[in-house]
Amino acid sequence: MGAIEGRKIDGNLSIYLDLLRLSAAVVVFLSHAHVFLLPSIKIGPLGWGREAVAVFFVLSGFVISYVGQVSEREWRIYLVARLARIMPVALLAIAVIFVADSIGMRANAFYYDFINTGFFTPVSVEAALAYITFTNQLWFAHAVFGSGEPYWSLGFEVQYYLFFGLFAFSPRRTKIPLLCLWAAVTGPKILMYMPLWLMGWLTMRCVIERPPFERRISVAMIIASLVLFFSLKLFGDRAATNMYETWSASREAINFVYFNLIGVAVALHLVGAASLLYRARPQFEKTGRAIRWMAGGSFTLYLVHQPLILMFASFLHPVEEHVPMAAALLVACFILCFLLAEVAERRKKLFAKLIVSLLPVLSRTGQKVPANIAADAAPADDTTPATAQLIRVLEEMQNALDGEKKADGGHEAPRDRVSRA
Repeated sequence: MGAIEGRKIDGNLSIYLDLLRLSAAVVVFLSHAHVFLLPSIKIGPLGWGREAVAVFFVLSGFVISYVGQVSEREWRIYLVARLARIMPVALLAIAVIFVADSIGMRANAFYYDFINTGFFTPVSVEAALAYITFTNQLWFAHAVFGSGEPYWSLGFEVQYYLFFGLFAFSPRRTKIPLLCLWAAVTGPKILMYMPLWLMGWLTMRCVIERPPFERRISVAMIIASLVLFFSLKLFGDRAATNMYETWSASREAINFVYFNLIGVAVALHLVGAASLLYRARPQFEKTGRAIRWMAGGSFTLYLVHQPLILMFASFLHPVEEHVPMAAALLVACFILCFLLAEVAERRKKLFAKLIVSLLPVLSRTGQKVPANIAADAAPADDTTPATAQLIRVLEEMQNALDGEKKADGGHEAPRDRVSRA
């Protein structure tokens, strides 16, 4: 049973997915804020940044596999949607890294020498090219452009997007050879943590293709997920390292088990929460719009916060002597990240149109507008020039992803909602 015939992602679960994504981005932000700006102040779960990225991977597998069945069912639409989502924010992040590092080094070059052990690498053309092409993590590579360390996860994420695209849209006779070629190019490091992404995919199928679990089972799943997560943090946190680092075979085995079990905890939580939320009345009537708006800038927050934090820290170093100013600059950094999101992350439809205009081959598609996504009827002739059709599908898809209610002839559009990928 496909997503269109199965149970849909309702408003409660959609906003909850946004809340999880936003929370994971904020955890990463706070973990770096604690290291560089407020090391003497405890502000929550500061050591959970690595686990937050594992949450991102599971959520990504969930959402991408869902929209791949519901709204991005043709390779051109899938490609345009992924490019419009990733490239503007990635290019913005590279520009912010370059500008923030330049300002910070001019203000206090010693500070960047001081942290030049894992958090800062002088900018280079090679690293910039690796970032733009998302090849920064192939095999055992770990290219870093300036202070843009969080960008490493895109080297994994985009490869998982490519995997899904090949799996979903390549011809049957070439599917296996293409996937084998993809695996050979990406290398073992990315493949090690692909189960996290696949868990999101399988979780999505469980959520939409089977009836919700009973309340007691759902609660038991959520409790089990929390017990598993905190047990891993308590007993395995110090043994595990970062996913992007390569160590000995024994250390890699520990990392593989640790992060994939984190993924199991996230998947259990999502299945249990989805069942509870499906049976519940609307839960986010007062907060839903704010959650969606903030989640709409979480990708930018994740990618650009570290160079901004380091720039502010360079102004104050040593930061322990300027705690009130450091706290004020931290708030300014948080706000600035969301202002930057207005430039790229919240302009996906604009960039989708630009991509189609620059790549005319993407302006034709045989996909009809799905009835449960677009309120208006699909064009009768699929062979007509489809630039407008493609943009229309993207706009309707974005409305669905943003949770907007679209009326047609006085009737409310179907309640298909999903967190933005």
